[in-house]
Amino acid sequence: MPVYPTIRQLPIGLNIRDLGGLETRDGRHVKRGLLYRSAATYFFSEEEMEPVKALGLKTILDFRTPEGAAARPDPVLEGVEYYNKCAAFGNFLDDLNSPVELMSLLFDEDQKGNLADVLVSSYSASLAFSNEAYTFMFETLLAGKAPMLFHCSNGKDRTGVAAMLLLLALGVPEETAKEDYLLSNVSRKANIDRIIHKYGIVSTWLEEARSLLTMVEGVLPESADMLMSEILERYGTYEAYMEKEHGFDAQKLAAFRDMYLE
Repeated sequence: MPVYPTIRQLPIGLNIRDLGGLETRDGRHVKRGLLYRSAATYFFSEEEMEPVKALGLKTILDFRTPEGAAARPDPVLEGVEYYNKCAAFGNFLDDLNSPVELMSLLFDEDQKGNLADVLVSSYSASLAFSNEAYTFMFETLLAGKAPMLFHCSNGKDRTGVAAMLLLLALGVPEETAKEDYLLSNVSRKANIDRIIHKYGIVSTWLEEARSLLTMVEGVLPESADMLMSEILERYGTYEAYMEKEHGFDAQKLAAFRDMYLE
């Protein structure tokens, strides 16, 4: 049986990593060993769960739907509080089951020519707003319930947006937050390659089809860009976003940063 001394040795497809070590705009760094993101721990084998248990987690936050969490439950970890807070608003990519459905999207007159923008604006970027699951994440972290592991199904969309918001709130530069978001494409390269191969004719014919298929199994850089631009367009700064969307005024945000930065 394989032995995994730390989460760094776990199979890349589990998409697990520590957000610690990233530098902020003011020269501080995110503390290591407190903020973890991953795919659902349901997919971890018993051996793969061993280094997760060694993290000393206080909290696991599951962004899946209640139905999804019930169908594929996380293993119970002694002494760890588990919360299921759905961060999804619905994703019509879940219904992409055949090349015929893909073609219908590609040639829809209302979407033709800007399909990636439509998909991004209708799903990924919208997750940042009026999302009680992310507010719960921030409040739980402010209450000191870390180390925390947060995840959705594959650890890329809902989890990716959560990680971006968390890093931006801590003052990490936009490009650094985006780089972490795009690491899911490295972790899920085999999945991305598989679906592009499955729909090979379409994906080599139209660039938009390739972007759509990448978004099904991975993430698009446009998603990160649009999320950040939407926040700044609505609120002007990430600090204002944190106050208006999550109730973190300047005092709470400063306390939050002091807890998770060094």
